Amino acid sequence: MKSKLFELEEGESGKITGIKNESGKTGLVRNLLDMGFLPGTKITVVRKFQDQDKMIVKLGLVRLAIRKLEADLLELN
Repeated sequence: MKSKLFELEEGESGKITGIKNESGKTGLVRNLLDMGFLPGTKITVVRKFQDQDKMIVKLGLVRLAIRKLEADLLELN
């Protein structure tokens, strides 16, 4: 079952199964891969800012802030 990262609540985790390569968003996909958003990686939502469409996530020992725009490109299981 795949879900969207921004649908997860604070404290919930998922596993990245892929990254959507949508037209016009190649740069975003490359940035996500460079930051460590790789298939097979566990991702945990640390904090959500619904009103700003942003969130803080944890990948391994690293915490990163991403926008909903990037979060929607990640496919989770």
